[in-house]
Amino acid sequence: MKTSTINHWERKIQFAIALSHDDPFGELDLKKVAGLINESTGNFSHMFVKMMKEPYIHFTKRRRLEAGAGYLRHSDFSIGQISELCGYTHSGFTKAFRDQYNQAPVSFRNQLYLPNEEHTLARTKIAATPHEDPRQQIFTPSRTEDLRLPDAILYYNILPSNNDPVRGMVAYMNIYQQQLYAIKNSLSLPDAIVITGTLDIVPVTSYNKLMMYVGLLVPRLKAYDMAHLQIRLSFQEPFGLFTRQVAGSHYKKLPVPMNFVPAGLPMYEFINNSCRAGYFKMSSNHFFISLTGMNHCEIYVPWQKRY
Repeated sequence: MKTSTINHWERKIQFAIALSHDDPFGELDLKKVAGLINESTGNFSHMFVKMMKEPYIHFTKRRRLEAGAGYLRHSDFSIGQISELCGYTHSGFTKAFRDQYNQAPVSFRNQLYLPNEEHTLARTKIAATPHEDPRQQIFTPSRTEDLRLPDAILYYNILPSNNDPVRGMVAYMNIYQQQLYAIKNSLSLPDAIVITGTLDIVPVTSYNKLMMYVGLLVPRLKAYDMAHLQIRLSFQEPFGLFTRQVAGSHYKKLPVPMNFVPAGLPMYEFINNSCRAGYFKMSSNHFFISLTGMNHCEIYVPWQKRY
């Protein structure tokens, strides 16, 4: 294929992926997504397989089941609740989960380590040179602050991967981060934050399939209506931004004295250990890092606050 054709389809496939990740219940089928990206169903289906090495329908099913596996891992939602969160009936989720993982959700929930976990953590350690915190002086629940973020829209870029997503994030972050800070500063958005994370479920999704992102999280408040309009009209197409609805939630915020690169691996270990020990349980799968400075960042973990 010509370079222009490859670029055209890379953008279209990313758009389709973004649509899927903003569709937690799997309501968008192949035909609907093809229409939204202005391509024929046949061409889209063919090119998705060619570029992603799996059919679109398999991708969306895998994504929803991986989300369910993430809930099993880090929340205390019942299997019935998890089924609903992923757009399944209880029996439908159990059957699909068995087909995908060759075990029942209950036995998966009781696993100490997941099949992809060791490989993902090892590759992340190579790519990111993580900060060592052997005495848990930084990554500890006692240093977290409880807060609530409102409903928001995430305007984001999917970072280049080349089958090594964390290394790709480290290599390309600065380019995209500067664009997002330019939007934030030009529109004077004090409560918007530039964040990074993965669209997928760590450590459920295999490492080479992880998709890292960097984005601008803007509150969905009336005071921000004009800002959202300006982003859509002036910045979304030139900067190639996708969108995702982010529901308001309670978060554990943990400030750490380092940038996002060395913080990534100990962040995951902190979240995983905290959930296992019962310090908190997660209300959704998508924790993220706020990019606040060269030697400082803030970790946000959505948690299930009990009243």
